[in-house]
Amino acid sequence: MDRAKKEEKKLKQDQYLAVDIGGTVVKYSLFHVSFEELEHGEEATEKEPKRFLEQIVAVAERYRGRIAGIGICMAGFIDPVTGENQDFSVGENFRAWNLKEELSGRMGLPVVLENDSNCAALGELAAGAGRGLSNLALLTIGTGVGGALVLDGRLIRGSHFKAGEAGLALLGKEAGGTGYVSAEATSALVRSVSAVVGRQIDGPYVFGHLEEPDIEAAYRKWLEPLALTTGNLAVMFDPEAVLIGGGICRQARFINDLRQRVYTLFPHLGQYTRIEACRTGNLAGRIGVLKLLLAQI
Repeated sequence: MDRAKKEEKKLKQDQYLAVDIGGTVVKYSLFHVSFEELEHGEEATEKEPKRFLEQIVAVAERYRGRIAGIGICMAGFIDPVTGENQDFSVGENFRAWNLKEELSGRMGLPVVLENDSNCAALGELAAGAGRGLSNLALLTIGTGVGGALVLDGRLIRGSHFKAGEAGLALLGKEAGGTGYVSAEATSALVRSVSAVVGRQIDGPYVFGHLEEPDIEAAYRKWLEPLALTTGNLAVMFDPEAVLIGGGICRQARFINDLRQRVYTLFPHLGQYTRIEACRTGNLAGRIGVLKLLLAQI
């Protein structure tokens, strides 16, 4: 084999595709084995199942001949061995296809498929706020509230791949109602504040107008179940840190308010449990699934 072909083969062996499939956006990165991001892109997530599959296959096809494996993280209760997504609360596009089977069959490459919160926790453990820690919990606050647990350096999936999903916990009955309170995603905060101001707004608007009493009241009402969920998770699993992921973690005001409320509700946690934002940002899931992929190759 001549030198050029050897270099080409080595390049292929050293590069991997990591895809983070969200309910709104599909983000993907070409990584070197050293976790250096070489290329990246994103596009709106297709909702119709057939078009969704075609979209993910097309992303992989762009890198055919350049990669040695594919890692995918997405919402759901995912069996990492079979690739089956057992979460019927997610969109049909996320459940209609076994992406592990589809991509490994079409591309002839090893494929790892894992829950996005689990991958975010591993990404933070490898390159973010979890570096050097053995025990951490993670809450992702996005289109839903997800969670993950790392204990003694190991990802805990649970018997049904639902471990750490603190967003499913019920915290008590609604005042004057028949339903129950649980932590809610940022979309619930946006809906609440939109109702207050009488028009559709977005997340940044909320944090730009917290000096307005009605908006702050809606924000505090939304924050309370998240603080209870964060504190309960810390009390039950005793991690060194609870990390907060999702786009909202870039809002320093939110992280500070959440930390302050948790430590008010659970004063003892302030002595030994850190609460802070994820540091790898939107790359957390892709770094984490690459870590899993490399461990299996």
